[in-house]
Amino acid sequence: MPSLIPELTKSRTLLRDFVARDLKSRYVGSSMGFFWSVIFPLINLFVFMFVFRIILKTRWGDEQGALEVSLVMLAGIIAWTGFAEAVSRSTNCLVDNANLIQKVVFPSSILPSFITISALLNMCFGIPIVIGAVLWFGHVSVPSGAIETENHFSTVFEGYEPLDGEGRHVNQYGVEIPWPRIRVGLERAWRQPTNYKLEYGGTATRGEDYIALHDDVTLPAGAARLFLPIIPIRDNVIEGPETIEVRIIDSGGRELWKDATIMTLEDSQLPEKEMKRIAEAYEVKTDSYVSSESRDHHPLSLGLPLVLLPLLVILLGVFTIGLGCFFAAFNLYWRDTSHLIGVGLTVWMFGTPIFYPANMVQDAGMGLILSFNPMYWFVEIFRDVTLFGLWPDPVFLGLFTGVSILAFWLGGRFFLKHQQHFPDLL
Repeated sequence: MPSLIPELTKSRTLLRDFVARDLKSRYVGSSMGFFWSVIFPLINLFVFMFVFRIILKTRWGDEQGALEVSLVMLAGIIAWTGFAEAVSRSTNCLVDNANLIQKVVFPSSILPSFITISALLNMCFGIPIVIGAVLWFGHVSVPSGAIETENHFSTVFEGYEPLDGEGRHVNQYGVEIPWPRIRVGLERAWRQPTNYKLEYGGTATRGEDYIALHDDVTLPAGAARLFLPIIPIRDNVIEGPETIEVRIIDSGGRELWKDATIMTLEDSQLPEKEMKRIAEAYEVKTDSYVSSESRDHHPLSLGLPLVLLPLLVILLGVFTIGLGCFFAAFNLYWRDTSHLIGVGLTVWMFGTPIFYPANMVQDAGMGLILSFNPMYWFVEIFRDVTLFGLWPDPVFLGLFTGVSILAFWLGGRFFLKHQQHFPDLL
């Protein structure tokens, strides 16, 4: 066992007093007190949402709406803020408390530890905001639905062959063009199957001018998008442009969208002899039109894995104390350490998928960055537990646990080895 543990155990009363004093002194004289611990992450969220979501159009996938993206970012911001604050303050803790170390017999080992504990406790004030939002939007407030068309019938469909359940096809030149289709969607994925009824209208006649295979659709649990084809029929009757109107009605009888209108053109419709073959090709279950991304998507949900949250905070504390002890001691030998840590934490933050999905790094061919980033492992674990009710990835959890113990042992050993030289170095 690392010798830092007995040192902290022996000074646990003093450690507790330092933590309490630090928490109280954070917002002395402030009218809102600890409420600022909630405001700061929210302000950061609005700033980064504006930059990454609105300006740069960052998203984790088609299945996640703006609300889910904001919560994913907020969870990452909360986890990172506590970690970064603890490491940054710990680096200067010996210099800032030089009077205690030089003049009295003082257990300096508690300095990085009390700063880390205080920062993580302060971080925990923001966690109920995330959990409360997930409880409301994942369990109470049912998402609204919408329906829209994906393509207009504006191309002559000759020699087209369907390729898959989503209706993709190629023309005689091998150019892939999707079938005109409607998209039933939710503003965010829901944890239970969602049922909708479709009603068709307009000047076009169903069965004569077009084929629509479904009157009722069910979005599986966790799915936010469902694609259904609309198959035009050429009836050799010149009628001019016609319209297809599709309305979606939820299980409560509410009409969610009135204006989903498709313009049909006679020149763009299929020969009548193709109608039966195409209809048979699409005569499948509606869940076949759910994209693979939608099937893999997890809706907002609270679950039993939430019991692991204290363990995750403890692991983050162990990891952070180890880093804090090392940098605090090293800073006495090289005072530029504190400045490098400030820059390094900024680089580390943007190298961690907090404001963008991890697959963007992997797609760019730089997945190695994630393979050696412990905070990436922690942020992913933290999001799984708090946002989606999932058990942590055992690989990520195992890696982060191992790295945390190793950092604690190495950092504590380096700190205690040089502890006797601290008065002289200060």
